[in-house]
Amino acid sequence: MLERSYHEQELIGTIQQCLHEHNLILRRTTHHTNQFYLVDQDRFYERCQNYMKQHQDDYELLSSISNMETIVNQHIHKINMTLKFLEHEHYITKDIYQQLFLQRNDIQLKNVYFLFDRSYVKPIFSMESNVTSKLSTYLDDLLRPTIEDILKQSVVDQDFDFIQCSSKLKPTTLLVRIKIQNVFSLFQHQSVVDRIGYLLAKHRQNQPINHISIVTIERLLELYLKYTLFIFGDYIYTFNQGMPNETRFSTLLSNLCLYYWKMKKFQDNQQFQNEFLLQYNDELFFTWNQSKENLRIFLLELKEFSDDDIDMDIEYGQQINIQNIHLENRHGQLYSTMNTSSVLLPYVTGYPKVKYQQWFRSTLIRLIQLCSDYRDFTRQRIQMEIHCLISGYSNEFIESELEKFNRYFNVDIYQVQVNELTYQQLRSNLLKFQRWQSQNYSSIIEFNYLYDYGAYHEFQKKFHTIWSTYTNSHATLSSKQTKILLNAKHLFSLDSLLARKRES
Repeated sequence: MLERSYHEQELIGTIQQCLHEHNLILRRTTHHTNQFYLVDQDRFYERCQNYMKQHQDDYELLSSISNMETIVNQHIHKINMTLKFLEHEHYITKDIYQQLFLQRNDIQLKNVYFLFDRSYVKPIFSMESNVTSKLSTYLDDLLRPTIEDILKQSVVDQDFDFIQCSSKLKPTTLLVRIKIQNVFSLFQHQSVVDRIGYLLAKHRQNQPINHISIVTIERLLELYLKYTLFIFGDYIYTFNQGMPNETRFSTLLSNLCLYYWKMKKFQDNQQFQNEFLLQYNDELFFTWNQSKENLRIFLLELKEFSDDDIDMDIEYGQQINIQNIHLENRHGQLYSTMNTSSVLLPYVTGYPKVKYQQWFRSTLIRLIQLCSDYRDFTRQRIQMEIHCLISGYSNEFIESELEKFNRYFNVDIYQVQVNELTYQQLRSNLLKFQRWQSQNYSSIIEFNYLYDYGAYHEFQKKFHTIWSTYTNSHATLSSKQTKILLNAKHLFSLDSLLARKRES
């Protein structure tokens, strides 16, 4: 073990030296796979600069970082003054005021981090220790249960939900996918506040949420949207419109804003009374049982409907790709399979072997759920195993995971893949299993912890034992009502070791 550590340290040092000598930069992609982009450092930062210039209407340059203290203190003062007013007028309690009150040592602004999305760069914003971090955490905890209740009927978080459209298919039915390319920068701040306030008031019939009125929630949302800061290069920026992408709270807000847009144009439209319609994050999927010409007219009206500068990527026909799935309408019968890129090993942080064991089993289940033809499943399963072998995992690792799958579902995977009837029976059972699993728990709680060394499985077992002991009689936290996910985070990862920040 010690000898291996020396070899790994030497290898990492060699890679770091090579990157430095050749002025290269190593970045992973936005697709959460084990794919990295190797590019000249100057070219990479030129692309980042070009992105900021192309999106200059979305951001406002406030000052150089030499004025950091002044800018941060000004924002802290404005937020604290608003909070003090809300507390003085009894819109929020003293406890909430103290919870949200900001001090200078709470704040440490982060640089925007760019990753590759195909041949383009995409900004990733960190909300950790931001001026609005406390606000976003508080609002997320306050609003998430209500917003998820609003979205639960037509917004999904499982891609296998798309195959439910089979009940709406006729031989001439078209499949339509609309991806909103700029969903995080699409809406003006006031538009976000108005839409969310309207939907919350309608759903709650103007009743407060945990004793916080809808008007107060709107005021807190304004603070979050207006005062979020980030650093790029030597300058401090804020958002003119939109919000930080990919963050937990911003994703929740953008889903609700898109739901409002969808509700106005789709669900209130008589044309969609008998169509299948779902939203998955920034994508809409629906069936169309009218003529192709009527669809073109509808899509043109859709682009003109919004006051916001919406950027839509539209695909329609008898076959489409959405998320990680390929869907086809074959004479009124739905054919589906997973795209090849879906069986690439994901980029993980934490304890890799355990993470990839979980990934292997879950991907195997998803393959069966999403592949309507058993021959597609066989091809994709072999492809998945090849990627595991390429990534350094042994054949014993693969066989062990297949054996666990066989025992859990009482099947033989090698017989399933050559017998269509057996495969379809298993597929039907797994689709029911997935729905039962998603409905079986009222909530899911994730805990992250730093992992250095030690017995990983023993720690997990002991944690669950302690949790069950103290929450067994709790109405919502008992193991019957709540699923606990433990995520190990290594102290070091290849991304943190090999990624190099630009020298100031």
